[in-house]
Amino acid sequence: MTAPFDPVDLQRDVLLSGSIQESVELIARAYQVDYFTFHLFRPRAAGPESPFVRTNYPNGWVSHYLLNDFIRIDPVVAHAFKTEAPFCWSALVLDRAQLGMMQTAVQMGLGLSGFSVPHRDKMGRLSLLSFNAHMPQGGETWVPYLEAQDQTLRDLAEDLHFKALSEIFTASGDLPQLSPREYECLKWTSEGKTHTEIAIILNLSEHTVRSYLKVARIKLDSVSLAQAVAKASAIGLI
Repeated sequence: MTAPFDPVDLQRDVLLSGSIQESVELIARAYQVDYFTFHLFRPRAAGPESPFVRTNYPNGWVSHYLLNDFIRIDPVVAHAFKTEAPFCWSALVLDRAQLGMMQTAVQMGLGLSGFSVPHRDKMGRLSLLSFNAHMPQGGETWVPYLEAQDQTLRDLAEDLHFKALSEIFTASGDLPQLSPREYECLKWTSEGKTHTEIAIILNLSEHTVRSYLKVARIKLDSVSLAQAVAKASAIGLI
């Protein structure tokens, strides 16, 4: 099974969309699911307290979830803290309270099936991508789809994780505000790509790539690009 979109195009669009909420809408459309949710659990948190959440779930369900403090028993969130691999919700073993929560979700219009993709960075911060639909694509469960899309989903989770960190820290004033293109060029540099290779990947001129990287270096108060990459990596930006 293949994705109904070009993963490289989606990666670019996610990085360049203006906010995580806009990325949520974009990803839901690309994957042709009814709902998509992104959680990022606050840096250094020991558990699922005070997450950064963006979703296109109906407001009624979001309010009900918050009022009932369902994050304490959410089986998807609980499992995410125990694994590094994408997982299908159908594989989760639910206790009575968790089963009641999932039944309520379905009664309020959410899909019965779904899958999630966790990402944990080198500083131990966890984020979670969750896809929800009324029916799995291509089978009785999402398992075959997850096997086919494993690396694409992991890459998407990593990109959204660091974009969310940037959005959070920029809002709090803890990090410099890199533009989407500056972030994108810096990220490719951290992966060993040359200016020429980045220009080809992003369909930009080499001069433009150098300009973005120069601005990123200045914003990160670094005397060299290597220092900028190291600093961005150290603070969890890339």
